[in-house]
Amino acid sequence: MLKTLSYPLSIEPCKDEGGYLAVFPTLPGCQTWGETYESAVRNAEEALAVYIETLAANGDPIPETGQIDRAVTLGVMVRADIAA
Repeated sequence: MLKTLSYPLSIEPCKDEGGYLAVFPTLPGCQTWGETYESAVRNAEEALAVYIETLAANGDPIPETGQIDRAVTLGVMVRADIAA
């Protein structure tokens, strides 16, 4: 069964190193980086897809979108083949 999931994404500038950090606050460890804002978003889409695919491949539960306590700048959606 295909289900559309949506996860909040926060993009923050890295002042010391340059570039942008992309973090999914509701998905522990799901983060990436990009030299530009746009590349951080593209990399975040790929990181999210791999994160969800890895959970599914290992039989781990796919988390539902949760509440977060900081600003969200973008929502990214992926489609994953998961059990109902």
